[in-house]
Amino acid sequence: MYPEVIIHNSVSLDHAVTGFEVDLGLHYGALLALEPGAVLAGSTTAKTGIELFMDISEPETEADRHRPEMQPDDRRPLCVIVDSRGVLKDLLHFYRKMEHTKDVVVLVSEATPEDYLDYLREREYPFIQCGAERVDLRGALRELGERFGITRVVSDSGPDLNNVLIRERIADTISLIVHPVIVGEGEKKLFDRAGGRAALELRKAVPMEHGTVHLVYAVKK
Repeated sequence: MYPEVIIHNSVSLDHAVTGFEVDLGLHYGALLALEPGAVLAGSTTAKTGIELFMDISEPETEADRHRPEMQPDDRRPLCVIVDSRGVLKDLLHFYRKMEHTKDVVVLVSEATPEDYLDYLREREYPFIQCGAERVDLRGALRELGERFGITRVVSDSGPDLNNVLIRERIADTISLIVHPVIVGEGEKKLFDRAGGRAALELRKAVPMEHGTVHLVYAVKK
């Protein structure tokens, strides 16, 4: 089973993802309205989130070292993180504690350091190993669907991961919260290295609070 893949992001009018204040309420409200079975992020975005919004000195507890018991009626999404290089070693407990996700799954490759794989095994983090030097996202997402019954994945990440999802023709839909601001040069832009032309079909354009607009496009394949 291969899941539907949706890219979700908040951008300025000139498609910057940094350099302006994101309305987090609108961002995550729209994300959860998509009813994802899994929320996908890259390791850089995940680590930045810890550094910006969490107390980095908070220690791992004994409870953090064990996988939480899964309840059949728990409709919260999985937190799925692409981390081939082991960037989040000793930091994943921050995501295990998240209230809006029920479990953490890590996507790794054959090149992932063995000590990071040991860290994942010792703490009962499920992981999917797919790809040689880097994670084979298409293959890993297929296995995610097969192993965990995931039918919809929403990417909540930065340009690097989203560029791959477009460049490799993995994404089915793009969901953007467009903020009424032009950031200009010097900030990260969404899809700055997405490869060749990708044709889109507008599915929805909804005005939201504070002059923002929610745009939803289908990716033509």
